[in-house]
Amino acid sequence: MLELVDVGRTVGGEDHVSGVSMTLRAGSLNVLLGPTLS
Repeated sequence: MLELVDVGRTVGGEDHVSGVSMTLRAGSLNVLLGPTLS
């Protein structure tokens, strides 16, 4: 099991992911989708 708590990512001063928390369990398929940085 992997637990992510309050994860964020800022690129060029702009928040792209903010406050994400999730628990990833062994054998599960997990995907985090969002817009591209084009």
